[in-house]
Amino acid sequence: MNKTSGLSPANNDILLESGTNEVEILVFKVGVFRLGINVAKVREILTSQKITKLPKAHPSVVGCFQLRDVVVPCVSLHQRLNQVAKNPTECKLILAEFNQTQTAFIVDEVDRIHRISWSDILPVPSVVADAASPITAVCNLEGRLVTLLDFETITSEMSNEEQRTQQIDNTLAVPRADCRLLVVDDSPTVRVILETTLNDNGYTNVTCFEHGAQAWDWISQRLRETGDVSQVADLVITDVEMPSMDGLHLTQTIKRHPQLHGLPVILYSSILTPDNLKKGRSVGADAQLTKRDPSKVVALADELLSKRIRGAAAAAPHPAASELQACLS
Repeated sequence: MNKTSGLSPANNDILLESGTNEVEILVFKVGVFRLGINVAKVREILTSQKITKLPKAHPSVVGCFQLRDVVVPCVSLHQRLNQVAKNPTECKLILAEFNQTQTAFIVDEVDRIHRISWSDILPVPSVVADAASPITAVCNLEGRLVTLLDFETITSEMSNEEQRTQQIDNTLAVPRADCRLLVVDDSPTVRVILETTLNDNGYTNVTCFEHGAQAWDWISQRLRETGDVSQVADLVITDVEMPSMDGLHLTQTIKRHPQLHGLPVILYSSILTPDNLKKGRSVGADAQLTKRDPSKVVALADELLSKRIRGAAAAAPHPAASELQACLS
């Protein structure tokens, strides 16, 4: 019989307002580590489950179980992080859902939910990121360090599928190579996948950033140096969950800027619930996509850039009108 604990963060009554740069973190323990996951990714906390082993599975995948009408893969974070379960019979399962897929993660114990500003969450040092560690950020909660895991990278490691780039026809005749795109995501795995997908489809002018604050600093500096919005970027593609500044706050900052408000922004998130869609619209995002299919970003970029190009052309003065104005003056 399945057992579900009383803690169900996904159903709590706390709703964060859009663009406040805040997040709720569920803290849990695996071995010697205190770790965290965004509450928005958590459906519920489970206790014991009847797990069925899978042949030729990744070493960290201990099997799967059926929960209601869904078969859920089960991942041991002890195995992935080289830890030993303190009490295997008392382990908890965090049932997470992102990229439209449910996965259960085995942990030692679940602590509680903390509300914190993304500005208080720091990106990991480059030496850690370069080592392909499944760590995306760290924060200090009540005097103790909490590490935030990159669950997209962890689940990507479990898959045996080779990432293949889909070629998207340029039916709108967008000059892809001439457009500057900014990609903002704290996951190295996602950045590589997205940049590769864009490059392979002709968007070769792509600049990547690890979080919103880094992207905004670059955008602000570029605008100061050039004084021309068209020399800054043509499109921003940003994750939502990021240290320092999240994607909602970055989008809101761009859309409230007197010069940059027309810059198109795509929110590219692993969590695309009705509530998150509402938040994205409230901060002015031009479009929102799940990370499940990166090739859709290309088609959406074509659509937004084509619209932007047509708008710029319509706003430009007609040559004949300019000549007439010159004669009159």
